[in-house]
Amino acid sequence: MARVSWGARVLDVACGPGLLARSALERGATGVGVDFSSNMVELARARNPDAEFHVGDAEELPTDDAQFDAVVCSLGILHFPNPEAAMREAFRALASGGAYVITCWMPPDKNSCFGLILGSVQRHGSMELDLPEGPPLFRFGDSTECRAALVDAGFVDVESQECPVVWHSESPESFLRELPESTARLGPILEHQ
Repeated sequence: MARVSWGARVLDVACGPGLLARSALERGATGVGVDFSSNMVELARARNPDAEFHVGDAEELPTDDAQFDAVVCSLGILHFPNPEAAMREAFRALASGGAYVITCWMPPDKNSCFGLILGSVQRHGSMELDLPEGPPLFRFGDSTECRAALVDAGFVDVESQECPVVWHSESPESFLRELPESTARLGPILEHQ
């Protein structure tokens, strides 16, 4: 969907350990990552010495206008305090004809894993937690809502697609151990129960 090929310039926003920047490098592209967490940037640099990583804010990207052929953001948009600002910044950073690709979680009615976990917490625990500011977790899982936000940010030819995710764990017990460390909001929700 991002149409990343040899020579492309790719910006990985909310890059975490730099997985998408590394994927760009593997395709012969230039990979640059930005994350607000200095720990994540250090990890990304250690794992991907051929890519460039910066501490920065997705809502005020440390980049010139029209610098990238693709801007990608995997599961970050649903955590930004002002996702519309992050979308406008991605639009600003893209060269003409560039692609912006985001991923987000589908709501529990279309995501059996989250449905099971959140349903269990709602029945047996508490959702009254002091979590970092951010939009509703599943806001952009609604294709109409997502499309409207992207069009408002300046994008055209907006498409959405549901993609299944398969989580491989050695056992149910290992899945429960991995889950809190693998999601930015579910982890804290489970830890506070």
